[in-house]
Amino acid sequence: MSRFRHVIPESPEAAGPPPQRRKPTAAPLLIMGLILVALNLRPPIAGFGPLLSQIQAELGVSAAVLSLLTTLPLLCWGILAPLAPLLSRRYSNETIILFATALIGLGSLFRTGATLNVILIGTVLVGAGIALNNVLLPSLIRRDYPTRVGPMTGLYTLAVVGGAALASGVAVPLMTALGGAWRSSVSIWTLLAVVGVLAWLPAVFGRQTHTRAAIKGGPSVWQNPYALSVTLYMGFQSLVFFTWLTWLPKVLQDEGFTAAQAGLLLAFANVVQLPFTLAVPVLAARPRLLVPLAVVTALISSAGITGLLFAPLTPLPWLLMMGIGAGSTFPLALMFIAVRAANLAQVPQLSAMAQGFGYALAATGPFLFGALHDKAGNWHAPLLFLLAMTGLVLITGVAAGRTMGR
Repeated sequence: MSRFRHVIPESPEAAGPPPQRRKPTAAPLLIMGLILVALNLRPPIAGFGPLLSQIQAELGVSAAVLSLLTTLPLLCWGILAPLAPLLSRRYSNETIILFATALIGLGSLFRTGATLNVILIGTVLVGAGIALNNVLLPSLIRRDYPTRVGPMTGLYTLAVVGGAALASGVAVPLMTALGGAWRSSVSIWTLLAVVGVLAWLPAVFGRQTHTRAAIKGGPSVWQNPYALSVTLYMGFQSLVFFTWLTWLPKVLQDEGFTAAQAGLLLAFANVVQLPFTLAVPVLAARPRLLVPLAVVTALISSAGITGLLFAPLTPLPWLLMMGIGAGSTFPLALMFIAVRAANLAQVPQLSAMAQGFGYALAATGPFLFGALHDKAGNWHAPLLFLLAMTGLVLITGVAAGRTMGR
């Protein structure tokens, strides 16, 4: 039987040398730290979408240039993701996660700068911090919770998506409450990063540290027959999500909705994801459900984008479908990484590959969407582009989910 059919956690003996022990952190405290760190992975990006009109008006830039505020973090996720497994050879995952979360806070502060250049520097810092945590947090879950990968992945994705929903929902109300300045709204995410850093300190100083796993004779990630399909699935589903996360408020405002209404509708599309981020990883732990999940969730996303294309004035049902799709495909992508890695040591390698190449691919989405709008002068061509990308989500999901023969 092929070793890559469906991977289960290996025995402790296969995972390399035993960890060096410290006094372990209480599990609830560790889980709380993980949740609060994960909450920081989307607000610096999701909190910008509802404010794009105000930012564009003040900075006086085109839609394509404006999309850099979302595209640059994705590029950082792609370029810097391979650094995570390299750094983990010298430092513990817990220490790197602490540093990365602090970097997110510093970048969020820079994103309140007076000029576009300063804002872009902050955007790169935010992207770098998120890139490291994107890779290491799922790997830590597979390492520390080998028999509960599905539920813990669900909890992690719930926090990630919940952070995006929170940011998109409060961006405009915060701006209004803090005097009408978009920078005041953006600055709040620096405080969230500080909370994440403080919550993660017990994980660094109060629990066991792990030596680098050294699984002898294990296959290279480049030999994993699922590596390409898992990477492309991560890329295309991320491209679809981050494109509409960036541009949905602008699309709705151009259809006559106010900035506050558009922000609430974006928050709705994020909130409806939450139950699916919990349920899908649990279902995806069953190998026979991987392909059906990939097909159904891609079709639901396609239906939502099609509805928004032809009936934008009644957005609620379409945003419901888009939210269900996004809330399902992201945790499914993480589960593909967990179950298609050949062993524990290959998890961060496959994660770095999938998120590195995948997010580099995803970074083209917001830019192309904005550029298509600049050229066409409407949102029809960009939405058709997004629909085509959802078709590729379906194709790559089937490839990643199917069981290979001998």
